[in-house]
Amino acid sequence: MACFGDVPLGGVLELAARVVDDAECAAAAAVVEERSTGRSWAEIGVAARISEGQARARWGGARSAQRLSARVPAPWAGRPCGTPGGSGKATGLDRRARRAAVALGRALRTLHEHSQVGLDALAVDAGMPVFAVRRVMEGQFVVSWAATYTLAHLLGGQPGDLRLLWESASKSVPRRPDPPRLGRHLAAGLRGARLAAGYPAAAALCIPAFTEEEAEAVFDGRLVPEWSVLCDVLHRLGADPEPFKSLWAAHRASRNRRP
Repeated sequence: MACFGDVPLGGVLELAARVVDDAECAAAAAVVEERSTGRSWAEIGVAARISEGQARARWGGARSAQRLSARVPAPWAGRPCGTPGGSGKATGLDRRARRAAVALGRALRTLHEHSQVGLDALAVDAGMPVFAVRRVMEGQFVVSWAATYTLAHLLGGQPGDLRLLWESASKSVPRRPDPPRLGRHLAAGLRGARLAAGYPAAAALCIPAFTEEEAEAVFDGRLVPEWSVLCDVLHRLGADPEPFKSLWAAHRASRNRRP
């Protein structure tokens, strides 16, 4: 305990209490997640090395949910994706958000695979637990934009390329740039979709009537194609065209308004 020699006893006890609370909340969150996937109380008891009744008493009922909902989230914290609404049925928006969360995770994995950053080092630099970073990359967690930005930056990527994916995954109100920046914002979304697809070469996309240089121009923001061509590119990337629709329309309208 020498490392606490200069810390008042009250501070040490407060830190210890927070550590205990963190551990209990982490356990409760894990149990809630496992129960949502159909894991039985008996299986949870075996995992925790306690009886089924003890597991149910410790984490069952409304107590755990109330404790988690009352907890002040960490700065990096987001929400698990794919949680259905109160009706128990996922809406089209929920399904689109889940798909976007998976795509966002794939984009971050692509950046990670091309970086020299280890997962542990990434977590430390981002100020996030390793398990949280792993869940984000698996598409199971959607964290704040600040945390997503930090991860992309630390992995050597352009955070703005992931903005459109993050907006869809978090069901946030889209951020629309000024008209002169609409084309660049659209291109950034395309680069995010390309990352989510593993970053294939432009030539591999085989865009009809486009040379490889013109295809690269689409991703660079130097060329905004017709909507039908853009949809074809997105389908070849396995991306959802819907988040791009209003952005493309706004760009086309701003271009038509120019004198």
